Amino acid sequence: MSQAEFVRFLRAARDSPAMLERYAPMDMSRMMFHARGDGFTFTISEVGQVVGRLEVDVVVGKDGEPFDGSSALWRQMWGRRYLDYLVHDVVSRFTDEELS
Repeated sequence: MSQAEFVRFLRAARDSPAMLERYAPMDMSRMMFHARGDGFTFTISEVGQVVGRLEVDVVVGKDGEPFDGSSALWRQMWGRRYLDYLVHDVVSRFTDEELS
């Protein structure tokens, strides 16, 4: 198990609208269960580590904003399913090389 597995899962969801649509309504436990069945093995801790790093990189590195409550990124998540936000507003900001 590794953070790389969750990144692989996010890349697959980014590249497959059908996969994203299938997983987006799931809560974390269900998503992890079904992901395991689809060949992706990661832990909740690894999810948190990857998401945290990606969000910091978007806010600080790509948007040049302070990492606080005023970031434009946070406003993009309101009213949306979390995986949709994560794939469309965070992961899509990175190249495959940056995600590796």
